[in-house]
Amino acid sequence: MSIEAILQRLAQGEQRAFAELVDLYQRPLFGFLGRLGLGQAHAEDIAQETFLRAWTHWPEFQPERAQFATWLFTIARNLAYNAMQSAPQQREVTGQELPELACPQSGPAQALDRAQQQARLQNALRQLPMKERSALALVYVHELGLADVARIEGDSLPAIKTRLHRAKQRLRELLQPATPPETFHE
Repeated sequence: MSIEAILQRLAQGEQRAFAELVDLYQRPLFGFLGRLGLGQAHAEDIAQETFLRAWTHWPEFQPERAQFATWLFTIARNLAYNAMQSAPQQREVTGQELPELACPQSGPAQALDRAQQQARLQNALRQLPMKERSALALVYVHELGLADVARIEGDSLPAIKTRLHRAKQRLRELLQPATPPETFHE
């Protein structure tokens, strides 16, 4: 069923339609929050609060101004920003603290490698300013258009492009492997 049809049913007062929206968006929303650097438990709490606020503020949603996903991710982003600003400095994450994301399991070695790569990426992302993390996640993970990202972030399109450029550049620097020590040749 299309999102428009679900939204129309919700506008007609069918409460079950909101449960369908939750089913449709909970995984992408949870992944977005994880990519912002939130641990699994914190991401779950903020995702739940996001849906609660979307439900209570549903009458304020204006489909002619933004897509539902844009509106929902804006709520989540704002909640995450507030939570991260009020939280003490966060420590480095491990693979076990990351939200579960859809990944076919090949074997223990591949799972460990994937978890280590995810932890390394999360730690690099945490070193970026929150606005850069958010823009990266919205564009590259959730594949939103730059105009939608600009609406969510409350910035201009050129500002988003600049932010993405800086974020990618900084991530490249942070993720480059350490220079191996020179080997001894006889």
